[in-house]
Amino acid sequence: MSQNPTKDSALAASVAAADWYRGPVGRLVAADLVAMLARRAETAFGYHALVLGESGLEFEQRFGWERQLRIDHRVLAGPTGGRVGRQAESLPVELDALPIESEAADLVIALHVLEDRRNPHEILREIDRTLRPEGRLLIVGLNPASLLHLRSRFWPGCHAPLGFGYHHPTWRVVDWLRVLGYRIDAIEPLGGVTPWCRENAYRRGERFRRLSGEWAWFLNGLYVIDATRRVARPSRPKSAFRFASLVGQPVRGEVAGMRRQSSSVHR
Repeated sequence: MSQNPTKDSALAASVAAADWYRGPVGRLVAADLVAMLARRAETAFGYHALVLGESGLEFEQRFGWERQLRIDHRVLAGPTGGRVGRQAESLPVELDALPIESEAADLVIALHVLEDRRNPHEILREIDRTLRPEGRLLIVGLNPASLLHLRSRFWPGCHAPLGFGYHHPTWRVVDWLRVLGYRIDAIEPLGGVTPWCRENAYRRGERFRRLSGEWAWFLNGLYVIDATRRVARPSRPKSAFRFASLVGQPVRGEVAGMRRQSSSVHR
């Protein structure tokens, strides 16, 4: 990337993270991450999955979510300003005003989207609104206590894209989720402790990454939080079929360039 990673940059952290996953080491981490997400999502059943973050578009093109997730219908949504994919259901959105019907998604995968805001409470509330009761939420973030984060700030090299945005520690994200009524099912480390920039070095360090995941998990570069939405809010009676489609339902205001009528769905 030609841009310098500063917090004042207009480039969204979730967009920059997608660039990192295209790099030599990022591509290997992406393969491990997709395998982990697929394993965590094995017990997530339903019809609709919402994948937030431009990295989802990258993973769809390289790995194919249909081979990883049991949920067939997927909507890939990236922040405005990113490179929108060519998939039939991929769209740029404002992350704090998603054009998605309330309680529509059975699974939400958030790829570095909380890092786009210093205080991502509105993003979390929107995710909570779109997720059905007992739905699953998988959050991927950069661990600010890791050597990977330190290097991305001061000796960036191949990890320069990860220097963008605001990186929230795991315990803080867990606290936010518990306030919203989520049950935390698991927190998994990823990427190992050593911030390699060479592909061969990363491959040779597989055994060390396994050990660091067990004994130094709090220093690993990335984390995945697996949570379940437990709070059921009272809502208006609905027909037997919950909705016609995941995208295109009426919401308040004008979102992602689409003018819509007043919402008939209440949070």
